[in-house]
Amino acid sequence: MKPIRSEASLKIDISLFYKLIFLGLIVSLGACKQYMTTKRVNNIEAAVTSYDVAMRWAQYSEAYAYHVSPDGIRPFTNLDLLEELSVTGVKVIEKTLNSENTEAVVKIEISYYFKDEGTIKKLKLQQRWWVKEETNQWFIDGDFPKF
Repeated sequence: MKPIRSEASLKIDISLFYKLIFLGLIVSLGACKQYMTTKRVNNIEAAVTSYDVAMRWAQYSEAYAYHVSPDGIRPFTNLDLLEELSVTGVKVIEKTLNSENTEAVVKIEISYYFKDEGTIKKLKLQQRWWVKEETNQWFIDGDFPKF
């Protein structure tokens, strides 16, 4: 013989069910936000590293591709002038993200020389990086380094 369930106990079960669903949604949204934050932070790390590698290996057009303002404007740079440039190192000194993880200030030091001079020089830069929300890609708002 099956126990008879009253209408009151059924309402309590349904109420509990909806509360559990609501709680599950809140936890899921929190986890999703944490995932997106982690992904965005990982993407800035990868973008800065990719930029540094491109500079180090004289792939200046690839590094130049990171220089785009939030309104889509790319600053003019004559990459042909960099044919005699040799970057010997790129060192990240400091990286600071804002609380929303949508902008970062990256301080770097580039060691370089021109092949016809041979003297190693250092260039310290403070770059403002920003993320394009739709693609989660990071870009530098500012001019290409002037060597």
